[in-house]
Amino acid sequence: MSLKAPALLLLALLLGGCSTLGWKVGDMAKIHFDLNELNKDGLRGSGENMTAVSYEFCVPDKIEYVDQVMVIDPTLVVYRDSPGKIQCQKGEYLAIGDTNQLDYYEVLRKLAELDYVKSIQEATFE
Repeated sequence: MSLKAPALLLLALLLGGCSTLGWKVGDMAKIHFDLNELNKDGLRGSGENMTAVSYEFCVPDKIEYVDQVMVIDPTLVVYRDSPGKIQCQKGEYLAIGDTNQLDYYEVLRKLAELDYVKSIQEATFE
């Protein structure tokens, strides 16, 4: 048996374990900024230049969806009349949050798991 076979078996077991815990690998592809740049506090940069990453996504304009995402992410601000850079469509609200929060990775993972959240992009303000 080559060394590749045990490594592939281990990888398959790890990925299989993720799906049994409810974690879907493909959902994280909805996040369109590099989570590896963030430290444990959700900040990136160095020294005195550490900043949180603001992110945006669209949510259907129904109160139950807005409530659901706000329970997951307490940093969210929801805008009814702005499409944001992500270009929310008619029937959607813009939601903006940031990574400077406890368990930011888990928050983003839960948001990405929602079927109605199609993309989570970095929000830049000019």
